[in-house]
Amino acid sequence: MASYHWVVLVLACTCALSGALAARDLADDPSMAARHEQWMGKYGRVYSDAPEKARRLEVFKANVAFIESTNAGNSKFWLEANQFADITEDEFRAIHTGYKPAAAADKGRSTGFRYANASLDDLPASVDWRTNGAVTPVKDQGQCGCCWAFSTVASMEGIVKLSTGKLVSLSEQELVDCDGTDKGCEGGLMDNAFEFVVKNRGLATEADYPYTGADGSTCDSSTAAATITGHEDVPANGEASLLKAVAAQPVSLAVDGGDNLFRFYGGVLSGACGTQLDHGIAAVGYGVSGDGTEFWVMKNSWGTGWGEDGFIRMERDVADEQGLCGLAMQPSYPMA
Repeated sequence: MASYHWVVLVLACTCALSGALAARDLADDPSMAARHEQWMGKYGRVYSDAPEKARRLEVFKANVAFIESTNAGNSKFWLEANQFADITEDEFRAIHTGYKPAAAADKGRSTGFRYANASLDDLPASVDWRTNGAVTPVKDQGQCGCCWAFSTVASMEGIVKLSTGKLVSLSEQELVDCDGTDKGCEGGLMDNAFEFVVKNRGLATEADYPYTGADGSTCDSSTAAATITGHEDVPANGEASLLKAVAAQPVSLAVDGGDNLFRFYGGVLSGACGTQLDHGIAAVGYGVSGDGTEFWVMKNSWGTGWGEDGFIRMERDVADEQGLCGLAMQPSYPMA
């Protein structure tokens, strides 16, 4: 199954006129066809016929124009024509995201917040659960819209490590096939998945129930290798509360993953980003860059060819209470 990975992130302070002229120059450049050919070779892309190739070239041109104009004069992050550079934003959202926000009736539900009384002054200046052995290698959801399952598993793997001392790679496919509340490759919600894990008394290992990148025809639930006791939601729209939680464990959350800045990212993502939550990821740390920019460390599920070996740093403590790309709107974490 082909997997289209992109790396793009940018937000440059260029004027609209110069950006438009740069985009036009790129589109008229005859070498763009050669650049597209090189890109096809790098990512193993093959098209069904000449008309499809011509259509994809036009999409490639438009995405490269956006990337080049964004990168001009930007220093905190950059965008790159990654594996996603020949598909449109709508196609990308349909194939590579999959988070379904909670229904309005559930958004006000209170689950308690065990880290409410933690003092911000007492928290470490930086935390990285990767170096603390609580994060498995980056995985790849492919063309199945089950980011919600990968986000759920990432935070569950973390709390299992912290509670048992063992880091176990758990099965996203079991969630895709067996969690009847969520919709497999058509999308889902991490809170629902946590509730399924509790009822199911755990999840199998990745080895016992491997990922296929497609909805299974039947649920073949295996012996559980690890479980959780429940989950809690982080109070919405508050990065301070999220910081308290991430200081203690990896946390599942949602972002506007279809935004072009997120899609083609590299560096410390900052600037204007949407809040149309459609993609589940996991916060696995936080820190401060060399220029003083505070950031979150997020684990994604688009393979190691995207972002920074599959991870992304996103600016922290921004003016918008919802967080960059909406990251503080609906975080939650499992308990063990």
